[in-house]
Amino acid sequence: MLTITLAYVTDNQTTAHRIAADLASHVSFVHVSVGKSNEGPVLADLLKDTEGPVVVLISSDFLTNSNCMLRGQEIFGSDREVLPVFIRSHAYDELQDEVISTQTSLASQQELMYYVNYWEDRYIKLRKPDDDLGGGEAFVKYKRKIRETSVQMEELLRQIKDGWALTEAQFAADHYHQLFIFAERPKLWEELKDFENAAPMDLSGIPGLEMLGMAGQDDEAQPQVQSEDDEADIPEPTDQPQTNYPMTSDNLDAEAPEITSGITGEPAKQEGTDASAQEMSPAEQANIWIERAWSMHDEGDATSALELLNAGRDALPDHHKLHYHYALLLATSTEDAAAARRETEALLAKHPDHPDALYLNGELYLSAGDYQSARENWEQLSDIEPFYPDLNYRLGILLADHFAEDFLEAAAYLRRATKDKEPNPDAFYRYALLLAGPVGRQGKAIKVLRKGLAIDPSHAYAQYELAVLLHQRGEYEGARIAFKTATAINSAFNTAANRKAFAAISLVTAATPAEEDALAALKQNIASLEAMIAERDRVPEPTPAPAPAPPKGAGKTVLITGATSGIGRATARCLAVEGFRLILIGRRNERLEELGEELLNAHQTETLLIPLDVTDREAVSSLPARLAGAWQNIDVLVNNAGKAKGVDPIHEGQLDHWDEMIDVNLKGLLYLTRAISPVMVERRSGMIINVCSTAGKEVYPNGNVYCATKHAVDALTRAMRIDLVKHGIRVGQICPAMVEETEFSVVRYDGDAERAKIYEDFQPLRSPDVARAIEFMITQPAHVNILDMVIQGTQQASSTLVDRSGRNRFAEEE
Repeated sequence: MLTITLAYVTDNQTTAHRIAADLASHVSFVHVSVGKSNEGPVLADLLKDTEGPVVVLISSDFLTNSNCMLRGQEIFGSDREVLPVFIRSHAYDELQDEVISTQTSLASQQELMYYVNYWEDRYIKLRKPDDDLGGGEAFVKYKRKIRETSVQMEELLRQIKDGWALTEAQFAADHYHQLFIFAERPKLWEELKDFENAAPMDLSGIPGLEMLGMAGQDDEAQPQVQSEDDEADIPEPTDQPQTNYPMTSDNLDAEAPEITSGITGEPAKQEGTDASAQEMSPAEQANIWIERAWSMHDEGDATSALELLNAGRDALPDHHKLHYHYALLLATSTEDAAAARRETEALLAKHPDHPDALYLNGELYLSAGDYQSARENWEQLSDIEPFYPDLNYRLGILLADHFAEDFLEAAAYLRRATKDKEPNPDAFYRYALLLAGPVGRQGKAIKVLRKGLAIDPSHAYAQYELAVLLHQRGEYEGARIAFKTATAINSAFNTAANRKAFAAISLVTAATPAEEDALAALKQNIASLEAMIAERDRVPEPTPAPAPAPPKGAGKTVLITGATSGIGRATARCLAVEGFRLILIGRRNERLEELGEELLNAHQTETLLIPLDVTDREAVSSLPARLAGAWQNIDVLVNNAGKAKGVDPIHEGQLDHWDEMIDVNLKGLLYLTRAISPVMVERRSGMIINVCSTAGKEVYPNGNVYCATKHAVDALTRAMRIDLVKHGIRVGQICPAMVEETEFSVVRYDGDAERAKIYEDFQPLRSPDVARAIEFMITQPAHVNILDMVIQGTQQASSTLVDRSGRNRFAEEE
C-alpha cells in the first residue's frame, strides 16, 4: 500500500474524495485541506512536517485562496516531493444560469497574469486611504496576509508553471500511471492495472434489493451547541437531538471497489466473473453508477451523465442514492427545475426523511419563488439534522427576508449558523441585523458583528453596520474607524451624508453660560444626526446621496510610460487631481511604488504600477495579458518615455548612445503603440499622445541622432493618425523645448552634474507646465483632436537662441 499526502482547498473536497475512491485498493491518502477563514490554518504550515510524496490539487479556488498561496514557496520550492495537479474549476455563471466547468491552467502568460493581477487588485482595494485608517487588529492582520500573498505571487506561479505538473486528465490517464511514476512505485501500478482490468460483474440476475441504511451514520457525533445565557429570549426553532449527523447522507463508501476503467455506460453483462465481483453489494454498484456519471458531468458531457444515471435507476430501482443524484444532476446541468423537483418529491414520497433530498427540494422551491414550501422542507430537515451544512444560514435568511413576523425564529437559526465549525461570516452580519432591529438588542449585535469581522474583516456591510451601531451608542471614534474601513473596502459607502455623519467629533466641556448654549446646540445637532441614522432604510446597500459633478477623468484610464520622473511623473500627478485611473510604467519599481502611494494618499487615485523597460519587446508585447478587468480598457496612451545621450558631432558619436536613443525614443514608442492600439481599435475609441520635442521640428549642433529620433516621432504621429482615424482614435503630440525638473540633461551628460547645469541663467519650462498641456489635450471633447502642441519657455526663441540674462524676472512664479 502506497501512502500519499493529498492537499487541496475545501472547495475541491469532492474531487479529492473521488481520486481517493479510485485508488482506495492500492493507495492510502492522508487528506490535508484548508478553508477560507482568515483565522484558519495555512497550507504551508500544515505540510511543514509532512514526509513522503505530496499531491496538490490546484484549481481557481486554490489559486485565489490566501491560506493556500501564502508562503507557497515552502510547498513548491522545497526539496519535498510535490506533484501539482491542475483540476477543473466549477463556478456558477449568472448570464448562462448554469454551473460552468473550466480546466485550471497556468500554461499561457495571460492565464498566469490573471492571477497575479487578481492578488494585486485584491490588495489595492484594501490599502488604506490615509494614515489614520483603523479597523482593528483582525483587519490589519487580514490586510498584511493579503499583501504578503500578493508580493510573492508572480514568482510562485512561475515556480509552479515551470515545474513538473499535470492536468487532471493526464493524472488519471492509464490507471493513474503518472502518480506511480512520481512515487517511484512501478510494480504497484502494474498490480493496480491488473486489478482494474479484471472482468466486470454480471448484473443481469440481481433482483431488487432492500434499501440499505444511510451511509455514515456511525460517524462521530457532534455535541449539542448550548445557548448563551444572554440569548435566552430567542427560542430554538425545534427540539434538536444531541447528535450531529454526517454532512450528507450519501457519502461514498471509502471501501468501495475500484471503478473499472472501461466503464462508460451501463456495466457490461459478462459471464464467468469471479466470486469477489459477484459479491458486490447494491450500495457498491450504485457508487459505480454515481461516480462515473459525475465524472462525465465534470468532463462536460451532462447528457450522457443523465442517461447513465437513468440506466442506473432502472437497474437498481429501489436504491435512493441513484434517484437523489439523478435529481441533483438535473438541477445542476439543465434548466428543467420542475423535472428535478418531481424526482425529489418522488424520492421523498418513499423516504420522507432523506436529508439531501429535503435540502435540494427546498432549494428548488426557493428558486421557483415558493417560499412556504422551501421553509417546510428545510424545517423538516432541521428536525432531522440540525447542523446540515449551510442549512441554518439559508433557513435563517429565508425567514428574515420573506417571513418578517417570524424574526425570532430567523434569529435562532442564524445564531445556530454562527456556531458551525467553519461558519459563514455573513451569518454573523445577518444575525446582527435582526438583533439590532426587531429583536432590539443593539449591544449584543455589536458583539456578534465583531465576532464575524474577526473571521472576515473585509465584510464591508458588517463594518458599516458596526459603525452605525457604535455611533448610536456615542462611541464616535470607534464608529469613525469602522466607517473608514467600510469605505476602504466598498466605495459605495463613501457618500457626502455618511462622511458628515462619521466625521471626527471632539468632546467639549462647557465653562461659561455661552459655551453651555453652544454645547447644547452641538448636542442637539448630534441627536438629530443620530435620529436620521436610526430612520435609515435597513437594507445592505446604502442609499447614496446625490453625487456631485464627476471629475473630468471619472471612469477613464490613462497609461503613462516613463512615469517615474520628469514629465511622466508630473503628468501622473496632474491627471490624478482630475480623477483619472492611472497605469504607471517605469523601470524603477521603488519610485513607482512611492508615486502610487503618494497619489493614493493625496487623491485616492486608483493606480496599476508596472515595472517595465519599454525597450523589452517581449515584455511589452505581453502587457495586455497583464491587465485584468477594467484596466484593459485604456482610454489614453501617453508615450512619454524618452532620453538623450551624448553631445558629440556625428563623426565622433558613440554607437551605444545611438542605440539607446533609437531603442527608447523610437522602438519603445512603437512597441507600446502596437501593444495597446488594437484594444482601442476594437472599442473604436481612444487617444494616443506622443511626447515629442522641438528637436523634432528643427535640428541643432551635435543633436544629430536625438533630433533624428524626434523627427521620426513627428512623422510617426502623423502616419498613426492617418491609419487610425477610421477607427475613431485621436492621435496627437506635444513638443516641449527645454524643460527643467527632469533627468534630461543629467542623462545626456552621463551623470556629469556640472555640465548638466544648463538652466541656471534662464527660466525654461517646468515639467508641470507640460503636464497641464497634456491634460488640456486629453480633456477636450471627443470630437476635438489637438494634432500638435509646441510649447517652450518665454526666454527661449529656438533650440539655439536663449536669453540667458537670468531668472529673476520669473522669480515670483517659483
